Amino acid sequence: MHVPLPEGALPLKGWRHTFSSLSGNRDFAYLFASNVGFFFGMQMMMILSGWLVIHQWDNAAFLGYLMATAAIPMLVLAPIGGVVSDRVDKRRLILATQCVIVLTSSTVSVLILTGAIQFWHLLVITPVSAAAFSFNIPGRQALVAILVPRDRLMNAISLSTAAMNVSRIVAPAMAGLLVAPIGIGGAYVVATVFYASAAAATVFLPPARPRRLREFTFLEDFAGGFQYIRSSALLMGLLLFATVPMIFAMPYQTLLPVFADDVWKVGSAGFGAMQAAAGVGGLIGAFVVANLDDYRRKGTLMVGTALAFGALLLLFALLPWFGLALALMAAIGFVSMVFMTVNNTAIQMVIPDEVRGRVMSVMMMTFGLMPLGAVPAGIAAQSIGAPPVVAVAAVLFIMSTLGIFAAAPALRNLDRSMEEGRERETARRA
Repeated sequence: MHVPLPEGALPLKGWRHTFSSLSGNRDFAYLFASNVGFFFGMQMMMILSGWLVIHQWDNAAFLGYLMATAAIPMLVLAPIGGVVSDRVDKRRLILATQCVIVLTSSTVSVLILTGAIQFWHLLVITPVSAAAFSFNIPGRQALVAILVPRDRLMNAISLSTAAMNVSRIVAPAMAGLLVAPIGIGGAYVVATVFYASAAAATVFLPPARPRRLREFTFLEDFAGGFQYIRSSALLMGLLLFATVPMIFAMPYQTLLPVFADDVWKVGSAGFGAMQAAAGVGGLIGAFVVANLDDYRRKGTLMVGTALAFGALLLLFALLPWFGLALALMAAIGFVSMVFMTVNNTAIQMVIPDEVRGRVMSVMMMTFGLMPLGAVPAGIAAQSIGAPPVVAVAAVLFIMSTLGIFAAAPALRNLDRSMEEGRERETARRA
């Protein structure tokens, strides 16, 4: 299904190697454009919804409740979304679910603009959006590995994460600048337009129908995905590595409005600055990883950046100065992006195409666990403040990272397993 890259389309040396997966690959270019619109809409919505909750209802616990309404559909529906992704045309699946996301975003925009918005509206609409995400994201992630050859897969994933971090730099500032002249409702409309642009770019993608040796029933596919994951100690280790520590770490993002509003008193501008700083660091990290396709110690890089993530998060929680916190946010963005990109690439490299959607859906389901950490974090922050909550979370992150690495010996042979996966899939597609 992937489009071979024309020989000599871009030199594989020098800075232009950073964009090699886009060279001569029209289909991935359209997917990349769709991802840009998707990320911009998502980042704007995250900023605006958090700011809306804090300033409309002034309750940090509400942030946790809102995240929980997004987590439950991901936990329940993500495995089903993965089965569907492996059984249907991924292009149609992405397009249909993207339209649902546009519809839900438009509904919230209208409610805000008409002054009718209530917190229960968000609790009802957010699960619908999360359900659409549960089908949309596994299809997007699986499509990258279908459209891009294995020797440029890390580059493609890195560029996708770079696009996400460009959105983290620009979208928070854009959201903050738009709220004053056009209000939160108007800013929601702009974010919805970005979601619509993602749907428009998806129209130009090629069909991505499943290629299977034989047909399976829906239930066989559903069970087969979990059986495959359970049979692979390496894949289990990678999924645990991507999930358990992040349950402790990611609530810090949910609590950033509290840091901005209550801890440092810097308002929406400071909140946007923190998001932008993390985005700058993440963007640099993504561009660095984009040039590490041939780096042979990816396992060491993954573990090292994970531990650095936890240590920097602990320092962030303890710092009393906003200026230094911005620098730490950039460093956190850098190491977290390197860690997540290498982990995601490793998972994509070691699995075959037949189960790609289902494995990606399990990743999506594990992402659904992460917001659940925001519920106790939000409640605790309401009682004792955000800094001690994030400090404890950082310590738990470090401890769980070390524990998983010690308990999963297969992770120590990650580099060899990734190379074997590259050779296997390259041979199959030849």
